[in-house]
Amino acid sequence: MPYRRSDFHQHVTEVWGEYKATRAAVDRLRAALQTAPDLAAQLEGPARDNLKNAHLNLEGTYIVRLFAAFEAALRSYDRSRHGDPGRRADASAMIDEIGGKRNRGLPMADRNRAHAVRRVRNDWAHESDVDPGPMSVDVARASLQKFLSELPDSWP
Repeated sequence: MPYRRSDFHQHVTEVWGEYKATRAAVDRLRAALQTAPDLAAQLEGPARDNLKNAHLNLEGTYIVRLFAAFEAALRSYDRSRHGDPGRRADASAMIDEIGGKRNRGLPMADRNRAHAVRRVRNDWAHESDVDPGPMSVDVARASLQKFLSELPDSWP
């Protein structure tokens, strides 16, 4: 059964939609707590105690998830391209190889944007010593979707 680029696009879009729903819910709850502090007593301890951190870390958490969905697409395409279902390549190498002139020939700006998202993901997932700078979920999604749009429509 071939893999379809559109399925990977849809998965990235679904993760982004989950972020939007979660962001709206967290923001709404925080606003409600500002106007009615007694609502906090209705929250379970961990939910109440970690609401501020959830708010602060939400974008980073969803950038990690967006990149995981993107990386799954790259890994699927890379394994197909090499005819090796067990092939393991790191995300940086796949971005360069798949996007490079010898393969898809993506503009350097598109590869650089995908790498920028990867660095932000690395900072959140691996606590990098290098600060990649701020990035919104919307920018991350757009950058990854642009890269994915250059993959073939399907692959075996």
